[in-house]
Amino acid sequence: MENKASLRGSLLVLFIVILVLAVSILYYEAAPHIPILISAMIVTIYGFMLDYKWDQMEKTLINGIAQGIAPILILSLIGTLIGVWVLNGTVQTITYYGLQLLSPATFLVSTVIISAIVATMVGSSLSAMGTIGVSLMGVAYGMDVSPAMAAGAIVSGAMFGDKLSPLSDTTNLAAATAKTNIFEHIRHMLWTTIPALIIALIIFAVIGMVTTEGTADTGQIDEMMAVLQSEFTISIVTLLSPLLIIGLALARFKPLPSLAAGLMVAALTTFITVPGSTPGDIMIAAHSGYTAETGFSPIDELLSLGGLESMLFGVSLIIIALAFGGLIQGIGMTGALIEGMQRVLRSRGNTIASTMASCFGVSVVTGEQYLSIILPGQMYEDAYKRHNLHPKNLSRTIEDGGTILHPLVPWGVIGAFVMTTLNVGMEYVFFVFLSLVTPFIALFYAYTGWTLRKLDDN
Repeated sequence: MENKASLRGSLLVLFIVILVLAVSILYYEAAPHIPILISAMIVTIYGFMLDYKWDQMEKTLINGIAQGIAPILILSLIGTLIGVWVLNGTVQTITYYGLQLLSPATFLVSTVIISAIVATMVGSSLSAMGTIGVSLMGVAYGMDVSPAMAAGAIVSGAMFGDKLSPLSDTTNLAAATAKTNIFEHIRHMLWTTIPALIIALIIFAVIGMVTTEGTADTGQIDEMMAVLQSEFTISIVTLLSPLLIIGLALARFKPLPSLAAGLMVAALTTFITVPGSTPGDIMIAAHSGYTAETGFSPIDELLSLGGLESMLFGVSLIIIALAFGGLIQGIGMTGALIEGMQRVLRSRGNTIASTMASCFGVSVVTGEQYLSIILPGQMYEDAYKRHNLHPKNLSRTIEDGGTILHPLVPWGVIGAFVMTTLNVGMEYVFFVFLSLVTPFIALFYAYTGWTLRKLDDN
C-alpha cells in the first residue's frame, strides 16, 4: 500500500522542480517542454519512494492528458482558422480600420485600442506588440511621447486583447488547466479586464492631455494602411466569420461548433474576397498558415501567421503540462501542499489571494507565463472545490495573477520581448496600467464575493 505524500516531502520536491525549471528556462533559455518532462521524472521518483507502482502513475498521466483533449482540438481548429482569416482578409480589415483610430491628440488611448484590436484578432500579445507596436513606437518618437509610456500603452492593449481572444494559447491553457469552458472563462474574465481597461484608458487619456504636444509623424501608419488597401481586400464581408463566432459565443454555443462554423464561413468568403482562390489555397493556409510578401516589413511580419502547424508548440506543451499535473495530483502532492496551507486557505478571499500570489511568484522565479498558469492552477483546484467555487473562478484568477501580471517581470518572456522589440528600458513596467490595476480589482471581488460563481449556480 502506498504511503501518503507528506508536506515536507512535497515542498522539497516542489523546490527541486522550481529550481530545475528556473535554471533550464532562465539560464539555458530552454523551451518549457523538456524542463517539465525532467520535473515529471523527479516527481515519478518521489512516487516510487511512496510505493506507487508505475501502472498507477501511468494512469494519472493519462487522466491528466485526457483533461486537455478538448482544448487541444480547439487550439488545432484555431490555428486553421487564423490561417484562413489572413488569406481572406479578415485580419487585414480589422487592422486597417483599427489604424484609422489613431489621432495625435489621443495617441496613448488610441494605441491601447489598436493594440487590443490586433491582439484579439490574432490571439497573440507578442504578435501585436512586435508588429503594430513597433510602428506605434515610431509614431511615439515623432510625437515626443515617452517611449516607456508608449510601450506601457501597447502592452496594456495587447494583453487585454490576448486575454479576451478565444484564439489565445494562454487563454485556452488557463481554461484547460481549470477544466472550464473557454467561452465561459472569457465571459468571466470581463469582470476584471473591462474595469481595468477603463481605468487604464482614463489614466492614459489624462497623461496624453498633460504631456502630449505637437503633431505626429504618421508616415509609417499611413504607409501600412496604403499597403493594406492596395495588396488586400478591405471589406466588411471578411468580418462575417468573427462576427458569427462572437454571436454564437454570446448564444452560449460550445467552442468547437462555433469555431467550426466560423471556419466554414471564412473559407466561403475567401472565394469572394480573393478572386481566383482554390480549395487547395484554403487548405494550404489552414495547414501551414499564410505568408505575406508585400515587400513592406511590418505588414509581412504581422500577416505571416496561422495554420495548424503554428499550434503544435502549444498543443505539445498542453499534453506534457497536463500529464505532469495529473502526476503530481495523482501521488497526492497537491493534496499535501493544500492540506499544509489550510490555515491560510480557510477563507475564500485568502484562497484567491494565495492563488494570485503563487502565479506571480512562478513568473518571477521562472520567467515563464505558461508555468504561472499551469502549476498554481493544478495546485489550487481542490481548494476551490472545497469553497464550492466554479472552476471559472480559478481560471480567471490564474489569468489575473499569471498572464496579466507576467509583463511586470522584466526578465520574463514578455518583458524581455518588450524591451528588445520596442527598444525601451525596464521602466515601461510602471506604465502597464492594465496589469497594475487588475490585481486590486480581483482582490476586491475575492473578499466581497461579488462576481464569484458557485458550483451550484449552473
